[in-house]
Amino acid sequence: MAAPRPPTLVWALIGLDGRVNREVFWLGTFGCSFLTIVLTMPTLDPATGALHMAPLSPFLLAALFWTQVALSVKRLHDRGLTGWFALVCVIPFAGIVAFLVIGLMPGDAGANAFAPATNMRGPV
Repeated sequence: MAAPRPPTLVWALIGLDGRVNREVFWLGTFGCSFLTIVLTMPTLDPATGALHMAPLSPFLLAALFWTQVALSVKRLHDRGLTGWFALVCVIPFAGIVAFLVIGLMPGDAGANAFAPATNMRGPV
């Protein structure tokens, strides 16, 4: 088995390999939520009174959605589960429950099939 690669911020936010603990998951989730609110907030045109969305809002939302998917997949890996279970998060009501379970339950102690330890990338 190859040696694990060192974790980076970019990996934590967009990579699908490895594992993250609950702290990294919740910090990333709250960070994404804050950025979603701030970056996609409509602005009021004082002349017409109309609300305007920033032209880049759809792209920002897609990037922040991907970040949340990546965090959820790595969190599932920390529990020893496949990242495909993250698809449950898009089902109404069940998704809320699944999201809370992903974020609140502790991960596996020690190595598992996805990485040698929590907050580590998997082998190449």
